[in-house]
Formats: sequence, structure tokens, C-alpha cells
Amino acid sequence: MRKLIYFGLILSLFFYCGSKQEKIERIMENGVEVIVNHLEPYQVKDGPTTLTLEEECVIDTEREDLTDLGISEIGAFDIDSEGNVYFISSSQIFKFDKKGNFVKTFGKEGQGPGEFQRPANLGVNSKGEIAVTDIRNYKISFFQRDGTLIKEIKIKLLGIEDGVPLENGNYLFMQRKIEASAEKLEAILSLFDSNFKKIKQLDKREFPNPAIGRELEATYHNLVWSLSKDKIFTGTQDRGYDINAYDFEGNLLRKIRKGYKRILTSGEYKKKYMKQFEAPLFDPIRDRFYFPKSMPPFHYFLTDEEGRIFVMTYEEGENSDEYVFDIFNPEGVFICRKNLKDFSKEAGLKGKFKNNRLYCVYEKESGFEKLVAYKVIWKK
Repeated sequence: MRKLIYFGLILSLFFYCGSKQEKIERIMENGVEVIVNHLEPYQVKDGPTTLTLEEECVIDTEREDLTDLGISEIGAFDIDSEGNVYFISSSQIFKFDKKGNFVKTFGKEGQGPGEFQRPANLGVNSKGEIAVTDIRNYKISFFQRDGTLIKEIKIKLLGIEDGVPLENGNYLFMQRKIEASAEKLEAILSLFDSNFKKIKQLDKREFPNPAIGRELEATYHNLVWSLSKDKIFTGTQDRGYDINAYDFEGNLLRKIRKGYKRILTSGEYKKKYMKQFEAPLFDPIRDRFYFPKSMPPFHYFLTDEEGRIFVMTYEEGENSDEYVFDIFNPEGVFICRKNLKDFSKEAGLKGKFKNNRLYCVYEKESGFEKLVAYKVIWKK
């Protein structure tokens, strides 16, 4: 009898441990489904749950055959269906083939047709056209892959800091709202129609106005957005670990939420953050910064063409130059974690998913940058 009791206890303990994984919660908030994920990945029955990266190609701007091209940095970039890489540097577009060989440049600095003053974004659309958003000339220029200018569209908006044309004819723009007397400054992400009429505000970032004279929280107050094939994903650090998914018409499809481990603010982060305020211009405000005890829930995120989300957390990876990324499937379910080498900058992640590949830009110790293409291999 005693053996049976022990056997029953062992059996119940086995089933308890085997069912330790928490289920995904699906709740409704204001008529919108919210996918609530927990700290640990959920083992979905269908679809891949882990990935590996295989390096395929490197474009190293310190390479001997590239140093004379005048590449100052690798700015906004994208990839076409054939694997050709296009990026902006010194108000020019540089084109490389899928093996990393230099092909040509087109565009130049200026105010005329096909010329740029402050190109902020570059994207390759489904037609293979290269669209460049110039926020100082207030225009979007479209080029063929050989560099021929197709057309230019004047942007009928003010205060733009970033933006892209969408495949359905709408536009997505980030605008700054700055008032000298306001307690907070704003950056607003909104959707516009083909005539630049505002359809909907999708998200907003607020940060303290340095001119007011109050204490300033020393975090980046990031508003992150990313596009997949037919969706717009947005999130802000100040809202918590919440990511919104919209369609290209501005309809909120779902919210993706996750619990997170709080990471204490490190001395290295404090040093890196304050380095941007070393110039004498910032003397009046430098002493007003304070650091929170713990970091925000995430740093930045990217999405791939299928709608998977790759969220860069503040958790350090196995190596000193790595961070932990939370990965969500297209349904918003947290499926795995991956240590990736840091490819973030102050403006966001310098990376992009295209053609089942991950393209990342890294800064070398020499100060030169390199773009690395990895083949993404998904496994169950």
C-alpha cells in the first residue's frame, strides 16, 4: 500500500513538472485581442521554434577596393528580390550585388531631381523600385535598380524625421511636435493617405523638454516601428512590453504583451548614454539627468516578412557584445530566445530581414562599418 502511495506521489509530481509551462492568454481590451505571453517561451505545436544564422556575405567598407568610394557610413539600406544591397552614404546610393561586389552609385547631394539633402529612409518596394525619403527636401524619390530616376513626390507635411511609402499607396511618417513652453516634447507616428491627409495616429513618444529646467530621465524614450509584408508594428519603451500590430489602413489587429525580467541600469549604459551630451552646448542640462533603477522592458525590435517579431532586450548574451532577443511568431506568441551580436545604434537597429536573410550593420574597432548577410534557418 505504501509503495502505491509513493508511486502516486511520483506520478503526480511528474505530471506537475511536465505541465509547468504556462498557457498563452488571449484577452480582449476595447474590442482588440491581446496576446499575453509569460517569461518563458511557449512550445507551439506547429511551426518552427528556433533558428540558426549562417554568414553568407560581408560588405566591409574598410576593404581595399572600397576605401576610395567615399563611404562615410552605411545609412538606411534595403535589399531587392535578387539580393542586391542598396544603402545611403554621403547623400549617395551605393549598390552591391548579393556576393558583396560593388556595382555602382547614383544620386548626389543637392536640391534638384534625384538629389538629396537629408535622406532618412530607403526601401525597395514590390516593383523593385528604390524609394528614398528626403526629410530636408521634403520629397520621396523613386529609382529603377539601374539608378534611373522614375518620379518624385513632394511631401506635404512639416516636422518629418522619418517615413516611408506603403504598398497600398498610403504613407507612414514620424513627425516631431516641439513647443518651447511645453513640458514634454512629442514624436508622433501617423498614417496618411495618398494626398497626405491624416488617417490615424498610430503611436506617440513623449520625452521631457530640456528647456523647462526639470530633472530628465536618462533613457532613450524610444518609439519603435517596423514593417512586415502587410503589417505595421509599433511600440514605446514607456508603455511597457506592449507591441501593437496594425494593417496598412490603420486598423489595430492585435496587441502583443509579455512579462519581462527587470535589468538594473549598468555603469556602462550610463557612460554610453551621457557620452552624447559631452559637448559644451549641453552644459546647462547635463547635471539634471538621472538614471532609473532598472532599464525599460526592451530596446528596439525588427520584424521579418512573415510578421515574426525580434525584440532586443537589455539582457546581455553569452558574449560581451551580445544581447538576448525575444522572438515571436506571426500570431504574436513568444516562441524562443536568441543571443545576437549587438547591431543597435541610437536611432534603432541597423538591421533588416529580406529574402529569408538577416542583414546587420556592425561598427568595427577601426571606426569603419561592415554589412553582414546571414541566411536564416528555422527549425522545429
